[in-house]
Amino acid sequence: MSRGTGELVLRNARACDDGRRLDLRVAGGLVREVGAAGSLAGGTVADLEERVLLPGLVNAHDHLDFSTFPLLGRPPYASVYDWSEAVNSGVGDPRAAAALAVPLADRLFLGGLRNLLAGVTAVAHHGPFHRSLARDDFPSWVLERYQFAHSPGLTPQLKRTYRSTDRRIPWMIHAAEGTDARCRAEVETLAAERLLRQNTVLVHAIGVDAEDVAAIAAAGATVVWCPESNRNLYGTTADVRALRAAGVRVGLGSDSPVSGVRDTLSSLAVARREGAGDDTALVDLATRGSAEAARLPLGGLEVGARADLIAVTSLDALLSGDRTAVELVVREGRALYGTPALAGPIVPGGDALRVDGRPRLMARGWGRRAASIARAHPRAREAKWMGGLELGSCD
Repeated sequence: MSRGTGELVLRNARACDDGRRLDLRVAGGLVREVGAAGSLAGGTVADLEERVLLPGLVNAHDHLDFSTFPLLGRPPYASVYDWSEAVNSGVGDPRAAAALAVPLADRLFLGGLRNLLAGVTAVAHHGPFHRSLARDDFPSWVLERYQFAHSPGLTPQLKRTYRSTDRRIPWMIHAAEGTDARCRAEVETLAAERLLRQNTVLVHAIGVDAEDVAAIAAAGATVVWCPESNRNLYGTTADVRALRAAGVRVGLGSDSPVSGVRDTLSSLAVARREGAGDDTALVDLATRGSAEAARLPLGGLEVGARADLIAVTSLDALLSGDRTAVELVVREGRALYGTPALAGPIVPGGDALRVDGRPRLMARGWGRRAASIARAHPRAREAKWMGGLELGSCD
């Protein structure tokens, strides 16, 4: 699915930052013109009727291939290592077997769809890059140039994964994912082994102390915060206020359904409950902060910005984790998902579905593919994000 080639005018929008009323003209994947509300004509018009317009959300950490899993294990745990041991000791768990029975390309596709429904336009996948992620018709834009390790304790030849990495691209690693002594020592160990660098992306960073925070800041490394996943598995989460106060760039990640997470929006709701900042700060965390942390593209409302945009009923509904707040998703100038009223004229032949009881349309073929996967693998519906998703109308 290439960039939108025709002109799309988003009329009568309300800017998320200052509430001003405006029109945007997008073409060729970029915002080409900004004017006062009702001033722009021509092209295909979507009247937002004063819905809030903001950059598409950015998910700085996901395991797209885990999108058919339910929560595994019986938390809380002290660390990722305890959780991993508990899950892996249950060899033959029918839930895991059913989740993995879905072909990899389909699991990845569902991961992209899960992000789309949450208003995410760009995502970092923590796993091997699969060719399907680069397809034009994948539901979300996925970071392609990166390197990764699972975690210091579960990655053989850890140093090699970093030393084979172009220093201009992110090296992502689960680190300090827990509260025990092993996790609390991991940042210090990474620093001692010269693996804490400007392109290091530390995911979770729960078990960090003041010295670790200072080391992360001095190295110019970034942190991806996954508050919902952390609370579900470990009963606690990272101290993002201390990280930010030290000048560390922090982004928001969803992690995956295997840790009991629905999506980026539900994670954003947990961030709000954690007192991570006012509404402006939370939007910044889930857009600019995440884009900077994981080197992901970011949309904007100014001329020349990438046309990755979402229209929502209100910021309060969005930050409360309500998926129905997302009424239009535009990625690189192309409308991909939204309400029938908004998306109907600009998503040709879109597939109909219902999300949490509300009718929605998405790009043609995506709903039918998701329905086909669910029919072939009905236990995939046990994944948390599939709750409230009605795909029957896509058939």
